[in-house]
Amino acid sequence: MMSSLYPAICFWKRRRRRSSRASIISLQSGDQFSSLDVTSAALEPERFDNYELGLKWDIRPTLNLTAAIYQLDRTNTRAADPNDPARTVLTGAQRSKGLELGLSGAITPQWQISAGYALQDATIRKTTSAAPAGREVPLVPKQQASLWTRYDLTPRLGAGAGVYHQSKSFTSISNTAILPAFTRVDAAAFFKLTPQIEAQINVENLLNSDYFSSAYNDNNIMPGAPTTVRATVRMRL
Repeated sequence: MMSSLYPAICFWKRRRRRSSRASIISLQSGDQFSSLDVTSAALEPERFDNYELGLKWDIRPTLNLTAAIYQLDRTNTRAADPNDPARTVLTGAQRSKGLELGLSGAITPQWQISAGYALQDATIRKTTSAAPAGREVPLVPKQQASLWTRYDLTPRLGAGAGVYHQSKSFTSISNTAILPAFTRVDAAAFFKLTPQIEAQINVENLLNSDYFSSAYNDNNIMPGAPTTVRATVRMRL
């Protein structure tokens, strides 16, 4: 992304196991200039103004909890035309605001965890010929949640499992077609063959759930992958 950086204000305060931060950041994006055409050459750069307040709590030295609230204002925003994905249209201004929670680290030397939750609201705030104010920004679910945990059964064998969920979202700025909510379950196994060689097997979409993962527009919607198994081997030299 090509960008012009504007002044940023950040505050940070730490007390033993707790810390807090506040930030105000503005920047201008010029990434439309990386692939100029008749449409993008006439577009003004996007501007981003982000306001954020965050907290972090070290529950123990190996496990921490984070929380943040934010508001992101975007102007001169662009989106794919719902009726012609090759055409870019201006959507005026957008505002995204929300809450993010996270938990990561080791509960015990053998048990690791990573969990997250996001509650967000993203709407178009300025009426244009492409979309009226009040419509939702596409591909932004109001809720997302994830959980991944790994447990080492022995020094040489470990197992992991995870769940990912997101609520429904719209496929484009027309707010006509919807990507339904879905939940996906993943799993993994870890093997330490030698001190230098490790093997890993990952299974994505363990339950072979049917879902739609993303979309380019109202008529070009991508299904999620069926059950997929991947095996990798890593060697340390």
